[in-house]
Amino acid sequence: MKLLPLLLLCLVLTPGAASAQVLSDRIEILTNDHGYFPCMDCHGDQESVTTPRILQEEHAEPLEWEDADGNVHLVSFGDRVALADLLGESGRTDLLGRTLVKIGARINIETYIEENGLAPEDSVWTMVHGGGNLWCLDCHDNEDRDKLVGLDGELLTFNQSYLLCGGCHGPKLRDWDMGIHGSTTGYWDLSRDEDGTTVRKICVECHLPHNPAFPPMMPLPGPVTRVVGPGAKHETHREPGQEEGVHE
Repeated sequence: MKLLPLLLLCLVLTPGAASAQVLSDRIEILTNDHGYFPCMDCHGDQESVTTPRILQEEHAEPLEWEDADGNVHLVSFGDRVALADLLGESGRTDLLGRTLVKIGARINIETYIEENGLAPEDSVWTMVHGGGNLWCLDCHDNEDRDKLVGLDGELLTFNQSYLLCGGCHGPKLRDWDMGIHGSTTGYWDLSRDEDGTTVRKICVECHLPHNPAFPPMMPLPGPVTRVVGPGAKHETHREPGQEEGVHE
């Protein structure tokens, strides 16, 4: 009796089980729809400033892009935070609070406030992703912004961003590779995928790359049903004159 669950587990965990699936072409998506790619359009002739700092100029506010269906989306480069939080004056002791204080120390926030005549109640945009340990050039190549750089220094394309994410999120990469985590369109049974319709989305098609954690969501109430007793069928709405069990 214990053999069947073991065999099912082996089928799920067999390496290469997802090899027949095609990964989404992120570069094609960015080029055709988003409008803010490639990065080198702006950074190609700029000198790199490798010191972590407050996000400025065009990165200080989310950019807007319009997709092919006319929907406007925001592309965020960070989070808006109060200077008081970066200074540690809010008295917060939770994980986010400690992260913000760590970021403030890394970007020398006291000097920034003094040089710009700001007050603790003012706010700025900065990178919160990574617990205060990350900066733009920790992920983007210093010379070519159209390339990512892995922990081992290997240059990666935007289509290989899952390898970059997996450098810190190994268990999630493992689950994604096995098909447990993430989104896949097409056939569950890959043997039926004869025309290549099964496509697996990469990390940044569901998660914002600069702020990947999903924000808290208010749960919606459950559907309203009219069950009159245990085992009873749902009572359906009928228009006047409509026979029972007849639905348009």
